[in-house]
Amino acid sequence: MITQSDFSSLTSYIDSIFNEVAQKKVAENVGFSIFDVADTNKRSHEHLLLHGMSGIKKVTPGEDLPNILGIQGDTITWTQSYYGATASITKEMRLFDLYNQIDSVIKSISQDSFDKVDQSLADRLTGGFSSTYTDPYGETQSSLAPDGNELFNASHDSPVGSETYSNIVVSGGVTNPTLSRDAIVAARLAAATHRDPNGMIRPINLDTLVIPRALEDLALRVVGSQFLPGSANNDLNPLYNRVKIVVWDRLAQNSAGTDTSAYWFMIDSNSVKESLKCLFAERPSLDAPEQVYKNKNWDYSLDFFYTVGTGYPAYIFGSNGTES
Repeated sequence: MITQSDFSSLTSYIDSIFNEVAQKKVAENVGFSIFDVADTNKRSHEHLLLHGMSGIKKVTPGEDLPNILGIQGDTITWTQSYYGATASITKEMRLFDLYNQIDSVIKSISQDSFDKVDQSLADRLTGGFSSTYTDPYGETQSSLAPDGNELFNASHDSPVGSETYSNIVVSGGVTNPTLSRDAIVAARLAAATHRDPNGMIRPINLDTLVIPRALEDLALRVVGSQFLPGSANNDLNPLYNRVKIVVWDRLAQNSAGTDTSAYWFMIDSNSVKESLKCLFAERPSLDAPEQVYKNKNWDYSLDFFYTVGTGYPAYIFGSNGTES
């Protein structure tokens, strides 16, 4: 029987289960590799974009160097939310040494916490074609970027209105096309001619395709093959080794239960963290109860504070595959 005198050793055992799950889940969670995951001690985090820093010009020898010019951009505020649950180690579990049940309870709640965080990151992408979406906690979230438009929009505004850009995929006059070689080429070309608010071309290199599992086979044929499928004389595939593929299973269905398996996204892997933010005031952690009673449940709490937000959206393009 697990008694009060065993509380310390049981807690160490439970901690080891949580740490094992956490290590595995952090390594598996695709969203953590795409989003800018950072820690902050602020409940509300204000993010200010500074657009189009410029000012480099020809300087006459002896002349003072010019000051750089920048356009103060849009501001958006992200507020941390609190999430958590308790995992109860019951008297029955302790009385009969039911370690298999203890393992299951702790593993399940630990996996749930990391799975919901990863799903909330995937929902930010699949929900980015409308102004709001439902997250895995059943809450309505805003998908708006700092300019007040949804994450994927045909006319994102600059702070002074002098330049606009789209990060919705358009191919052959079709908006939100299904995944194809032509659509990928069109997205890469559009991103490569991106202009900042000063009108300066600042190319964006869409070098990574992010897809649900349903599109994996097609994606491998389109960008993963050295030769063009179906072409005569084994014509070379120009996208081969230029576009990486990331499969994110959580993109197949959003938290509202909608099939999103036709959605696909392209990112600039060097800059996408400027577009997608995940801020933690406290990362998921498991805590032992402060007081335990001989004949009651021992409640271990798992909780965390975090928020998901959109920064400068230009470094991620998306299509929901509706071919509108």
